[in-house]
Amino acid sequence: MDKKSTISLRLKDRKLGDEWAEWDGTVSETNMNVEAGKRLFIGFALISIILISLGAFLFWYLIEPRLNELSVQLANIFKYIILGVVIFLFVWLLLNVLSILMDKNLLIRFFRIEMSITFFGALVMRLSKRFGINKDKMGHSFVKVSNSLIHASKKNTNHVKLLILLPHCLQRSILLAIKELAKQYHIPTFVASGGEIARRIIKEQNPTAIIGIACERDLVSGIQDVINKIPVIGIPNQRPEGPCKNTTVKFEEVEEAIRFFLGCKSPEVIPN
Repeated sequence: MDKKSTISLRLKDRKLGDEWAEWDGTVSETNMNVEAGKRLFIGFALISIILISLGAFLFWYLIEPRLNELSVQLANIFKYIILGVVIFLFVWLLLNVLSILMDKNLLIRFFRIEMSITFFGALVMRLSKRFGINKDKMGHSFVKVSNSLIHASKKNTNHVKLLILLPHCLQRSILLAIKELAKQYHIPTFVASGGEIARRIIKEQNPTAIIGIACERDLVSGIQDVINKIPVIGIPNQRPEGPCKNTTVKFEEVEEAIRFFLGCKSPEVIPN
């Protein structure tokens, strides 16, 4: 049996989304170690800010002669605005890093919106792709950064309307175990087979906090969808048989996320 036939057999028993269209069907391709620390995302966020700063100064260099001809005062104002934006970006990044390290909310607020570094998610993803960084590895790092900032900014979160979103590809035993756990804590669970369904569930249920279990790609997309609207703790699934089939998850991470959002230590303290 040739390679194409083997791949065909491996593909026929699963329904893949567009995000996994590039997968060639081999388990080793998707079962690679995609775990990554927070430094990966933060490092590329720093590179992004440096590139933005260099672009801003280049722009200033090109227009400065013309601005000076119009008005020296106007040129100086424009220069200080660019300098101020650059300084703000570096301070913003520093506050995000300190928030993660100290587990304390130091994020800048803008019109009651906490400015977290996850705003740079799309830009960092595009930049890392140019450097040949695996999409799932960067996604894993993004989720870790996002979770840390949620922990830092949502301490003592109580009386939330919590929702758990599960992927359709979870192993049945794990799925049932999580549903049973959620039942003990009186938390509704929903299985979402795609982003559109997940968004519909969120709109209908109107939760104030979400625990999402999915692959890194879906988690990144979902977190970015609700940034500064609903706090989300993302838990990446594990894919021993490749994407979208018999995935699993660390059970203890699910319960830890539940207890964080509910501010409790055991199911017994949750009212009926």
